[in-house]
Parts: sequence; C-alpha cells; structure tokens
Amino acid sequence: MLEVKKPLELIGEFKTLDTIIDFNHPRIELDMGCGKGRFTTELAKRHPDALVMGADIKLDRLRKLNGKAARAGCEKVEALHCLGWELFGFQLPDHSIDRVHILCPDPWPKKAHRRNRMLSSEFMYRVTRKIKKGGSLHLSTDDLPYLEWMKTVTSQLPCLEPDQEVLADIADVQTEFEMNFASQDKPVTHLGFRVLA
Repeated sequence: MLEVKKPLELIGEFKTLDTIIDFNHPRIELDMGCGKGRFTTELAKRHPDALVMGADIKLDRLRKLNGKAARAGCEKVEALHCLGWELFGFQLPDHSIDRVHILCPDPWPKKAHRRNRMLSSEFMYRVTRKIKKGGSLHLSTDDLPYLEWMKTVTSQLPCLEPDQEVLADIADVQTEFEMNFASQDKPVTHLGFRVLA
C-alpha cells in the first residue's frame, strides 16, 4: 500500500497551484466537492496516467479520499482542502484541466437560500476558464429544480456545448451520495458539456 498523503491546505491562501503541483500530465481531472473520494479514486484507477485532484471544504473527507487512493495504489491523486470560489478564482491556472466534475452539489432548495448555490453564472464562468479548449464539464444532481437551474446557467455560456459522450468512460461510476440516492429510488441526472473556447 502507498503512503497516505496529507491534503494540500489552500483555504485562505493566496497560492496558485502551478507553484506546488506539476501540471505537465497527459490528462488532468478535478472532482470538485469530492466527498469521501469514491468517484475520485475510481477516476484515478481508470486513468492511471492522469493527475486526479479531489477538492472539498471538509478535511475529514479528504483524509478518507487519500486513504482510499493509497489502498487502491493510485499515486497521482491530490486532495485539495479549498473553497470553490478561491480554487476557480485564482488558485488553478487558466485552461489547465481536461475535465471538471461537480457532482450532486447542495441544491439549497428553499427559495431564500438559493443565493448560496455553488453553480451561479459567475461561478460557472470561472469553472469554464480553467478547462482546456476541447475539455469537458460533468454536472449532476438529484434535485429537479436544481437540474433546471443547471440547464439555464450552462445555456448562458456560449463556450459550452452539451455532449453526453464526454461521460462515456465513467457512466457506471457512482459517488457515495448517488449510491445513497439510488437506495431511496431518487434518480440522479448527469449532464456533460464540451468546452469550445
């Protein structure tokens, strides 16, 4: 078994990741809000040459990700303890990621709380700037109103083109949340997009 790494601490740090992580990999994937790391680890197993980054605000989840990655023998996994706004605002280099996954983010279903939703137009614009031209974006949710919100927000970004084929290699992989939703007969919808510019 590999040694269990420590998560990279980025919260409140004005750091750019290209100063601490080598971005010269044939493929780079980012799982934003990676939870306990099931999906992130499966990505790393399926793409052993890729750098796979799992990002989350909860440190205990990242420790679980690192443990799973070490047990699976996945050497190229980096756990990022960070805030999404900082990560996509200035910590990631522009046009550096091949595919970004934002899976089952909190839908904040109450109308008064919707301003807390991660997937605002501004946030999604920041995300698309970090994805390479020709790269892809993967979104999912179990919440139908949030699904409509996602479709509206992504339709406002001319650099995104719907393309479910970008998910073909991972169509059978579920996150911990998705497995829980499946046990409750709550379907999860996945959206794939190609980044045009």
